[in-house]
Amino acid sequence: MEITEIKTDQLKELGFTESGIKRYKNTVTEYSDLLLEKSKKLGESRKASDSKVEINYENVQAASRIIASTFGIEQPPKWKLWAQAGEYLLTATCGYLGSQATQENAPASFTLLFVLAAVLGVGLFIARRTSKN
Repeated sequence: MEITEIKTDQLKELGFTESGIKRYKNTVTEYSDLLLEKSKKLGESRKASDSKVEINYENVQAASRIIASTFGIEQPPKWKLWAQAGEYLLTATCGYLGSQATQENAPASFTLLFVLAAVLGVGLFIARRTSKN
């Protein structure tokens, strides 16, 4: 739902390029939609059960504070979460294979798999920790 009206002529006069105008409009529209959504949710959560929803200045102000509090917080990339999960699984695998490889009559493949899991786990750890993104 588009509530905001953006005057592109004024943006052009200020020196915005076509791509800058497009980015500006998208950003303002996204923020406006998010502010509307959060304000509505706050209004709904604070209403009495026998009354209509009222969205007052406190709801809008609280919604803008909630949105502003998330600015600048970087989310870790999805691959890093999966890499960390892989590290945990490989650590558990190392523990199991290590305990099996030390038993009598253990096949040599357990030792090989133990070393392979350890190398992969350490490789994932190094890749995750040294990556900039």
